[in-house]
Amino acid sequence: MKTYNIPVEATLEVIGGKWKVVILCHLKKDKKRTCELKQLMSGITQI
Repeated sequence: MKTYNIPVEATLEVIGGKWKVVILCHLKKDKKRTCELKQLMSGITQI
């Protein structure tokens, strides 16, 4: 199990990643389908 010095380290590990924060911001406002998220974030590509 990985240990962290401060809670922010653990938080960034969970929500880190290029697009996770953007997706969470969109989902915070309302439920979205995958296709709706793709339309909102048209500048990204799917891997």
